[in-house]
Amino acid sequence: MISWWRRRFQRRVEPDAQAFARTIEVLPSLALLDIEAHQRLRDYTGRFLADKHFAGAHGLEVDGAMRTTIAQLACWPVLNLGYHWLSGWREVIVYPGAFRARRAHDDEDTGVVHEWDEDLAGESWDNGPLILSWQDLCLDLSEPDDLQNVVVHEIAHKLDARSGGADGAPPLPRSIDGRHWAQVFRAAYDHLCAQVDRDDHQAAIDPYAASAPEEFFAVVSEYHFLAPQLLAAAYPDVARLTAQFYAGGRLAVADARAGAPPPPRGPPRG
Repeated sequence: MISWWRRRFQRRVEPDAQAFARTIEVLPSLALLDIEAHQRLRDYTGRFLADKHFAGAHGLEVDGAMRTTIAQLACWPVLNLGYHWLSGWREVIVYPGAFRARRAHDDEDTGVVHEWDEDLAGESWDNGPLILSWQDLCLDLSEPDDLQNVVVHEIAHKLDARSGGADGAPPLPRSIDGRHWAQVFRAAYDHLCAQVDRDDHQAAIDPYAASAPEEFFAVVSEYHFLAPQLLAAAYPDVARLTAQFYAGGRLAVADARAGAPPPPRGPPRG
């Protein structure tokens, strides 16, 4: 019975070998993983392929290579956290390009409800699907120096939401004090918001991070995986805590080498 249970809940599909290798080639940070981490990434990718249902929107056919690329990038953030961090949802919806979402905001002061349409490169529902633009993901992979990856960004929202709702504070390991996390992230977020409010084009990181605390965490996560040295130069305390979180609570030190962040581009991530 125990053996059957393990087989049932640890099913895997073999990833597309060429797609898996190609993603590693274009992302230097992935190429730096050691042999054990690479093997774990392949295993998690296979489990993701077996565990999640992929659906193409607007007639898009999501083939094996596309599924492998998305699964591989989705599993990257949880390599040291554990695959169970990706539980609680099953569907991945892939659009050919940016997709439109209807937004609404209820102004409590006036009682007026504002509605508008927004074009997105990705969106994550707390207990629902992961929604992606394939065109934008391909752009992320072809231009890694832009320091954007829509899959990593949306998976960060998924991890964040495991604390009860995406608010920039994911469930933390015991080695990280929640109050310290809140203080560090709030100070950095407020600093970035002040820079953006001044129309400062030299914002420390992508100005989209100033949209909301949850977006700050998601953008910081992208920097952690794509250019940790830039995050460490901009917000060293945030970089240390983020590295420790994604290391599964173990102490991790971000590279402190500095560099200038690139300008933002493309439709917003959700």
